[in-house]
Amino acid sequence: MMKLLKIDKNKFKPTKNSIKELIYLVYISFILFIITEIMCAKGTSSYGYIQNSNIYLGIGILVGLSALILVVFKKDKKSYYIGGLVLFLVITPLIKYTWDKFYVFLDIPIDNIWCLALDYLIILLLLSPAVFLKKKLFYTVLISSILIILSLCNYFVSIFRGIPLAYSDIYCIKDGLSLTKDFLGENSILFIAVGGIALVVFLVFIFIKEKRRVRITSYINIIAVLLLVIGTYSYYLNLVHSKTLIYYSANMVKTYRYNGYVYSTLESGLRFIRFKPDNYNQDSIRAIRKEVDSNTASNRETTVASTKLKNISKNSCNKPNIIFVQLEGFMDPMSIKEVMYTTDPIPNFRKLQKNSISGKVKTPSIGGGTARTEFEVMTGIDLEFLTDGEVPHYTILGHETLNSVASTLKKQGYSTHAIHNNQGNFYNRNKAYSSLGYDTYTSVEYMDNVERTETNWAKDTILTKYIKECLESSEERDLVFTISVEGHSPYPTNSDKYDFPIKVVNSSLSKSDQNQIYYYINKIHESDEFIGDVVDLVDSLDEDTIVVFYGDHTPALDLLNRDGGNVDRTTTPYAIYSNFDLDTNFEGGDISAYQMSTIMLGLAGVDLGPMENVHKALSSNLDYKKDLELIQYDILFGEDYYLSEDEKIKPSNLKMGTKNIKIESATLQDNQLCIKGDNFTRKSTVFIDGKEKTTLYVDKNTLRVYCEKDNIDDIKNIVVKQIGLHDIALSQTNTVQLSD
Repeated sequence: MMKLLKIDKNKFKPTKNSIKELIYLVYISFILFIITEIMCAKGTSSYGYIQNSNIYLGIGILVGLSALILVVFKKDKKSYYIGGLVLFLVITPLIKYTWDKFYVFLDIPIDNIWCLALDYLIILLLLSPAVFLKKKLFYTVLISSILIILSLCNYFVSIFRGIPLAYSDIYCIKDGLSLTKDFLGENSILFIAVGGIALVVFLVFIFIKEKRRVRITSYINIIAVLLLVIGTYSYYLNLVHSKTLIYYSANMVKTYRYNGYVYSTLESGLRFIRFKPDNYNQDSIRAIRKEVDSNTASNRETTVASTKLKNISKNSCNKPNIIFVQLEGFMDPMSIKEVMYTTDPIPNFRKLQKNSISGKVKTPSIGGGTARTEFEVMTGIDLEFLTDGEVPHYTILGHETLNSVASTLKKQGYSTHAIHNNQGNFYNRNKAYSSLGYDTYTSVEYMDNVERTETNWAKDTILTKYIKECLESSEERDLVFTISVEGHSPYPTNSDKYDFPIKVVNSSLSKSDQNQIYYYINKIHESDEFIGDVVDLVDSLDEDTIVVFYGDHTPALDLLNRDGGNVDRTTTPYAIYSNFDLDTNFEGGDISAYQMSTIMLGLAGVDLGPMENVHKALSSNLDYKKDLELIQYDILFGEDYYLSEDEKIKPSNLKMGTKNIKIESATLQDNQLCIKGDNFTRKSTVFIDGKEKTTLYVDKNTLRVYCEKDNIDDIKNIVVKQIGLHDIALSQTNTVQLSD
C-alpha cells in the first residue's frame, strides 16, 4: 500500500507544510461557504431587501479572511499557522455584531444556524481529497470553481423563476440555456463565455505546472480526513434526529435557506432515488383497488380530502364543455399586509369568489414551478411523493403515458385541447401532452398578434380567442386546458418608471418592494380582464360549459420570499363558474391541486378516471396518503398492479394548433419567393430543399423569402415549419414546388 501511494517516509511525518495544507482547506472552505450562502440568499431576493450595509459586510468578511491568510502565511513558521487557525476559529463567533448581521442577511432563524455548519463541513469534505493527490492546487481550484459556478447558476435561476437550482434541472438544462439571451443579454453572455474560457485555460495551466513528488504529506492529514468523514456523518445524523433539518416539500426557497445551499442541492439529487414504499406488494395494491372499486360501485356521492368538500353531484344533464384556466403567479393581492391600492386589481375574479364556488387550492410549488401544478391538476398525482423541484414532463412523461383529465374525457367522446401562450416545447410540453392523451396543443408559435409585457412575456388577453377556436373546432363536447404566462416573474424593482393604471398607496414597505408589487398587480389586473373575457365567452355559448380559474403558485415577490406580508404561500385562490345550474351541495373550500380534476369531473357529471376514483373513494380514510403513495409508486415506478389493461392509455397523435397551416402556392416575384397559404404566424419559417431561410411574415396568408438569382433554378421542395425553442420544428406544412 505504501509503495502504491509512493509515500516518502521522511515527509510522512507532521511538518509545517502538512499543517499548512489542512489550514488552507479550512480557510478556503469557509470562504466558499460564505459565497454559496450569500448567492443563494441574493438569488431569491432579486436584491429587493438586501441592505447595502449587509452586502458590504459580506464583502468585508471575505476581504478580511483573505488578508488574514496573507498575514498568517507570510511568516514561514509552524506557530503562525496554528495561531492563525485559532484566531480564525475564535474571532468570528466572538464578534457578535458581525455574526448576527451575517445571519440576518441570510434571513435564517437562529435554530437553523447549526444547519449551515453542516454545509461548511460538506464543502470541507469535498475539498479534503486534495490531501491524497499530487495535483493538490488543481483539485482545490477545480472544486472551488464548480461550487462557485453552481452558486451563480442558482442565483440567476432563482431570480428568473423564483425557486432555486436543483438536481432535477439537469433534465431541462436546454430550456434554461435557451432563455439566457433574453434574460442576461448578449453582452453578459459574451462576458460569461470569455470568463469560462479563461477559467479552463487557467485550470489547464495549473494542471501542467503543478508538480509534486508525494501525494500524502503526513499521517496527520489522513487522520484528519477520516475524523472529518466520521464527524460530518455523525453531525448530519444528529441534525436529522433532532429535526433541525426540515424538508419543505412545496417551498424550495425555505428549504435551501434553512438547510443550506450545498446540502439542499445534494439532497435534491438523492431524492431522485425511487425508494420502494413500505408494504408495497401485489396484495396491498389489490386490496386498495378492491376498496376503491367497491366504494365507486356502491356510493355515488363524491368525497374528497377536506371535510368541506363533499356532496359533489352526479350531474344528470348533458355533458358540458370543461375549461381549466391556470393563471401564472396568481394570488389575491389584497391579502398582502402593509399595502393598499387605488382600486381592486382583480374585480372580475372577486365577483366570481362572491357569487360562485370558490376556495383555496394547495399547490406543489411556491414562487415557481408552473408545470408541477399543471401536472397535479391534469393527472391527480400528488408530487409530494416525488423529489423537490422535479418536473414530471421530463422525468416521467418523456417516456411513458399517464391517465389524465384528457384521456378520461376522450374515452367519453370529448375533444381535448391544451393552450399555452409560451413556447410549445418548453417543459417538453409538446411530448408530454401526447403522453397525457390530448388531441391538440396551441402554443404561442400558433398564435398571431401576440402582445408582450415589459419583461417580454405574452399577455393573457390573446388566450380567449384560442379558447373559442378550440370550442368551435369540433362537434363534440370539449376539454380546454389553458395555461397563462403574463404574471410570470421577475418583477422589476425599478418599475416606478412605468405608468400603470393601478397605484400602490399607504404602504410602509421599502421602495423596491412597492415597485415589485406595483408591477405585479398591474400584470394580474390584465389577467383579471382575461378572466372577465372568458366568463363573457362562456355566457355567450349555447352549450353547457363549466370553467375553473386558479393560480399555479404564489408570485416570487421579494416580500413573500422572506415570508413577509403575512401571506400563506402554499395556497392560491380558485373559483368555479358555469353557464348552467349545478345540481350540487358543494360550496368550495380548501383543496389540493391533485384533487381539482376529481371536483371538476364530478361537477360536470361525467365518469371519473382511475386517480379521480382513488381520491373520491379513499380521501376520507385515515390511511389516505399512505394508500395514495402506494398507488402512485405502482403506477409510476412499480410493477403496475393497480391499473387494468383497458385503463392504460397510448400516446395520442398530438396536433399542434387547431387550424391547419398549409401552403397554397409558391411563386417568384423578382428576387423574392412569395408563399401564399393559410394560418401562418410570425413563427412560420420557410425551408427550401431542407435549408432554413430568413422569412418575412407579411400576414397570415403570405410569407416572403429573398432568393439569390443564381439559386432560383435549383429550388425544388418548399415547406413551412413552425419553429419553437432550440430551433426545433414543432410541425410543418405540405411540401410544394415552385409555381410557374
